[in-house]
Amino acid sequence: MTETSGIKQLYQEYMSEHLSHAFLLETNNQEKCLQELLQFLSKINEVEDEQENIKLNKLILNETLPSLVVIRPDGNSIKKEQIINLKTSFQTKPIFSKYNMYVILNAEDLNPSSANTILKFLEEPEDFIIGFFITDNKENIIDTIRSRCEIIRINYEQNHENDIPKVWEDLAINYIKEYEITGDNTLLYNKQVILPLIHEKKELRYLFQAIFNTYYELYICKLKNLELKEKYSSLNFAMKKDKNYFYNQVKYIANLLDDLNFNLNTSFVLDRFVLESR
Repeated sequence: MTETSGIKQLYQEYMSEHLSHAFLLETNNQEKCLQELLQFLSKINEVEDEQENIKLNKLILNETLPSLVVIRPDGNSIKKEQIINLKTSFQTKPIFSKYNMYVILNAEDLNPSSANTILKFLEEPEDFIIGFFITDNKENIIDTIRSRCEIIRINYEQNHENDIPKVWEDLAINYIKEYEITGDNTLLYNKQVILPLIHEKKELRYLFQAIFNTYYELYICKLKNLELKEKYSSLNFAMKKDKNYFYNQVKYIANLLDDLNFNLNTSFVLDRFVLESR
């Protein structure tokens, strides 16, 4: 199929009523791509009732909508059983949305058995089913899947505002250590240690971007059974937690980073992280 560039292409195709049944999204930031994709899926399922749209948006962003399935590797691969469960859940038309939607993150981790199992969706597409394969390298996706998808390249440029000084990376690691050990007592740590160091919104963004990067590292290492990088070694004690815990932290901090685009009080944002992310 054709190859285009940028997630805006999805919106353009939807508006022109030429939305493909399957997309292969090649990106240098799979997690950010997923969050933007979920926003897109929320948009294409909108209804006239604004209150219903708010509920639907929340369900999609939290990945709790019954007609949305996000598949991540189970260990080092995506298993055949995960795809079978997906196909079973999509045997009927959606009730609460316009589409049944599936997203396969780290699609390069499909093993031969699971890849062959997903082919039926691609070979015999239903009008009400739409799928997305997200990968960092389309060449790692088998030809039988790649040839049946529209390929979109999504590259995220890193600007200088996102370059995080080492002092904030170190502070983020210490912050997470404090948070994982003391829990809600981190509220006091915020007031005594963190707040005196933050004078501008940019500095708070540095901190939360560094926290995001750290939890993302923990998540990936837990997911793929890898060792933490040396600079994160002091957080080895936290690796006993489930991978879903780390993923939820990543997702929640991503939302906080979005909130920083608004004029939110620094203390409020920090305390919200401590109180609401558990």
